[in-house]
Amino acid sequence: MRSCPRHAPISWPSRTDADVESRVVRTAVASFAPAASLAVALLASALGAREARADSTCISAYEQTQTLRKDGKPLASKAQAAICSRESCPALLTKDCTKWLSELEAVIPTVVIDARTPAGAPRTDVRVKIDGAPLAEKIDKPIALEPGSHAFVVEADGAPAVERTLVLKEGEKNKKLTVTVAAPSESVQPNGTASRPVPLGVWIFGGASVVALATSAVFAIDGLGKKSDLDACKPRCAASDVDAMSSSFTLADVALGAGVMAGAAAVYLFLTRPSADSHEAIARARATPFAAPLLRGGGGTVGLTAQF
Repeated sequence: MRSCPRHAPISWPSRTDADVESRVVRTAVASFAPAASLAVALLASALGAREARADSTCISAYEQTQTLRKDGKPLASKAQAAICSRESCPALLTKDCTKWLSELEAVIPTVVIDARTPAGAPRTDVRVKIDGAPLAEKIDKPIALEPGSHAFVVEADGAPAVERTLVLKEGEKNKKLTVTVAAPSESVQPNGTASRPVPLGVWIFGGASVVALATSAVFAIDGLGKKSDLDACKPRCAASDVDAMSSSFTLADVALGAGVMAGAAAVYLFLTRPSADSHEAIARARATPFAAPLLRGGGGTVGLTAQF
């Protein structure tokens, strides 16, 4: 029997834990590399797109700055120049835009609104509309506007709105617009027109008219009673009784005339009463002359007292 040759046993390399971990790491890195490359590519693409959009915005602002300046709108042109002068824009553009900013600032006109009461006291609680748009800023500093004509509406609580038109030229700085606004204490009706308070004279003349007419009625009734008594004693009535009847009717007539005059004066003053925003008219209303009937039945005297 033939014997087979014996071979030496195959020795397999031993795998330590370090070798296994190294192989796992190499495998993970190999699998992650494509994904990492894709992420880097996408990031670079996004940054490039963002830079391209930034350049497009800068170029558009650069062009608009020049166009608006030629159209006579330095304020709008300045807003575009502020965009293209940013550090994120190309240096070639920022150089020009920065220069234009200072030039435009010099030609933009400004206006200062000075709101005061009729007495000359300043009012800072007003609301301002310029060309129909509410002004967000306070009026304690200059307001930059485009050159040209502008419509101003100044409003305040307790006062009617005040409208003004102002023409501004390029380079005109701190042009003052003075408006007179009613004081807060002066009342205003809901429709925006100043109220017309009733003068004191209306109440005085009205009261005098009521008193005079009532007095006339009393003397007339008294005269009618005496006339009835005289009708019973005709023709032998005493002369003193006849004189008493005549006096009653005379007093009634005079009181009636005084009442009519006082009533007419009250109506006139009421219809011609001044508005609250007219200080001269208010003073006139407070100093209104008045009259009142003076009736003295005991002495048979009727008069009209007056003060001017």
